[in-house]
Amino acid sequence: IFLLSDDQTTIATGCYGNDQVVTPNMDNLAKEGVLFENHYNTTAICAASRAIILTGMYEYKTGCNFEHGPLQKEKFAKSYPVLLREEGYYTGFAGKFGFAVDNGNSMKHNSYDKLPVDEFDNWAGGLGQTSYKTANNKYIAKYAEEYPHSTRAYGAWAEDFIIEAKQTDKPFCMSISFKAPHMPFSPDQYFDYVYEGKKYQKPKNYGAENATHLAPQAKTGRQYKSYDFWRDSEESYQKTIKDYNQLIHGVDYALGMIRKTLEEQGVADNTIIIFTSDNGYSCGAHNFGGKVLPYEEASKSPLIIYDPRTPINERGIRREQITASIDMAPTILKYAGVNPP
Repeated sequence: IFLLSDDQTTIATGCYGNDQVVTPNMDNLAKEGVLFENHYNTTAICAASRAIILTGMYEYKTGCNFEHGPLQKEKFAKSYPVLLREEGYYTGFAGKFGFAVDNGNSMKHNSYDKLPVDEFDNWAGGLGQTSYKTANNKYIAKYAEEYPHSTRAYGAWAEDFIIEAKQTDKPFCMSISFKAPHMPFSPDQYFDYVYEGKKYQKPKNYGAENATHLAPQAKTGRQYKSYDFWRDSEESYQKTIKDYNQLIHGVDYALGMIRKTLEEQGVADNTIIIFTSDNGYSCGAHNFGGKVLPYEEASKSPLIIYDPRTPINERGIRREQITASIDMAPTILKYAGVNPP
């Protein structure tokens, strides 16, 4: 199982030392698995990062980014879900795919013919940035009545996928790319109680007075000039960071739904779980709001790997070695006994 949040910085995760956030399922996954302290996205923006994760290739090889173009079909043919399906895995994808798979020049993926729908046994991906409203996403709309916010709806889809995959008697590979916590910061109201009345501390390097070290180029783009909601006022900052953290809590809840289903279906003891994000988010550090630039907050994300075969006395380990988004595909393939291209 490969789980990807969108824009989750390492420091927005409890097991990375932040006692202001509530991420019990991520924290438990780390206690039972391995937490990587220094995990970097080699290109810290969603489209490029996702192509890198799927293929294990740097951006200069994928050629995929907003101003470069889509991922060519022959390159996607070497992605981990395609290769695992060829090896007999039952494969599924849900969530924000994030880029076009096409032999043309356009990155637009607002129609399903630009997405690899038929390359998976079970497809529940959405168009473009997707929507937090479950009903607006074609392939998960059936969950909208019970789970109107897409984050929990993806958890419900995962429950059904695991049951379905077990019935095939094949090994399975399930990938979910949550929209959360990407903008717009529209958290699931189901979790309003979690952070009610809470006030957050700002990063120590928050604001313009802590951005004197920046190169001139870093101050020219939207990462520095835009995203004013981080600095309009104290009230604006507190609302934004609350909504951001609440979106992450929704992903955490979905992780809990998935682990519960694995136990109920009797497949928890032979299912590896990898959790990470496509890039970080600056949250006001260095006066930045977004990502893209290779500073710690923007380029680092949590990475937790849980392998149930790990002996009890070797669980809960924290690794300081550097890992990167290019490591995801070859790691998944090696776990499955497939030689990476």
